[in-house]
Amino acid sequence: MVTDTLKRSIEDLLNIPAERLNDRLSPTLEEIQKFGIARLLEEYPDFLARLLERLKEVGAAKLLSRVSDVSDRLTDLLWEGVAFRSVQSKEMKSVLEKAERDFHVNIEASDSPFKHCFIVEKGKIAGRSGLLHFKDEDFRFMGPTEVLIELLVGDLPMGLGNLELQTSGHAGWVSRVAPVIREIGKLLRGG
Repeated sequence: MVTDTLKRSIEDLLNIPAERLNDRLSPTLEEIQKFGIARLLEEYPDFLARLLERLKEVGAAKLLSRVSDVSDRLTDLLWEGVAFRSVQSKEMKSVLEKAERDFHVNIEASDSPFKHCFIVEKGKIAGRSGLLHFKDEDFRFMGPTEVLIELLVGDLPMGLGNLELQTSGHAGWVSRVAPVIREIGKLLRGG
């Protein structure tokens, strides 16, 4: 069960003014890391989407660029949460099992250190901060931080919805990557 102190920290993080968010983000993410994102998501299944949307509201690129190591901590928690929720989701399990082969995806912001990757392998998904070596990637999303957040939480369809979203990789990968991205958005939203 989430402690009262952590509940206050979470609510504070999601509601405080932008200028105070700079100071609260890193310690709260550290507190969540110690508590365990899986335990937190059991009580707050939409927490990660709400946090990403809040960051977008206050200018995620500037915030993530200003506060050292917060981007890596955020993306590591995000992918730990996605991996945890993916084994509970019939839809995600189905999408991962239908992937015809394993694939590796980089996500790289053009205006902040928001750089991370995920791998679909043997019917499972895992991700982390940092990028895979370009020789190991099958597909890459690139663009402004806010656009990548929209993509992750399901507010931006893959395709021509936003010309700031760029991709790299063989066009054939889109049919494999797109269903996974859609399910990630649902998981982050608590679905």
